[in-house]
Amino acid sequence: MTNKLSFVTANELYRDSYASSQSQERALNAAIVQAEIGEGYEQFLEIFDAFYADDVEVSSESQEEPIRGKAAARSSSRASCFRFT
Repeated sequence: MTNKLSFVTANELYRDSYASSQSQERALNAAIVQAEIGEGYEQFLEIFDAFYADDVEVSSESQEEPIRGKAAARSSSRASCFRFT
């Protein structure tokens, strides 16, 4: 019986996660650019649902505390002035 060990360096893990985050960022940006704002905000909510985690924190300059959670963010009436953190 042979025990084969496989090691992955921290640099390899970082490079893979960095490449993955870059491709996700490009996909998010492309979806935002291709959305038709003139047809309503529903496309932006679909993008929000697809690309952001359930535990997202959303804030704006007009409120002191961030909104926590995707459900709370979707129900907020300030959807047009969000800054994602």
